[in-house]
Amino acid sequence: MGAKHIKSLLILLLLAGCAAVPSVRKDASFTPPSPQETIYVVPFTTIMVPGAIEEGVFDLFVDTLIAGGKPLEYEFVILKEGVSSADPQWLSEHPYVTGEVFGYVEESGCCSTAIRLKSRLQFHQPGSVGPTLTLDYPRETFFEHDYSTVEAERKNLAEDVASTLATRLLSALSGR
Repeated sequence: MGAKHIKSLLILLLLAGCAAVPSVRKDASFTPPSPQETIYVVPFTTIMVPGAIEEGVFDLFVDTLIAGGKPLEYEFVILKEGVSSADPQWLSEHPYVTGEVFGYVEESGCCSTAIRLKSRLQFHQPGSVGPTLTLDYPRETFFEHDYSTVEAERKNLAEDVASTLATRLLSALSGR
């Protein structure tokens, strides 16, 4: 194994040891919704994020919520027009989820690439002025060009962010 490969392996181990863990902030007024509640999901806001991540994160997030919400008896409905088009009175009476993906940075060299991004999910409940639950999930990946491609790693990153945010939200909604 050459020095280049050993250096890359050490960097990968270092990054794995520093893997991002989502931070979860629950407001004192957060209470899991009752079973059979409809929870509205607003399309994510994305700022300067490649299309593969932008589309992949939201679609996979919703698919994971729908699959995971069945045992909890929640129904997830996409609020396609977003919060700006919804009647503020109606919105204040229903639970909904907003999300953002931002801070995308891709740094490539001759032999490797590092990709970083940040994501945030907020759960809003009736009777609360702001979100009652916030999940922040910064994520970073590093790969050598001999072993992967930017396209593949973008897809992996989108899958990781979507499944992690959905799993953490479902966990909070279930009271865990």
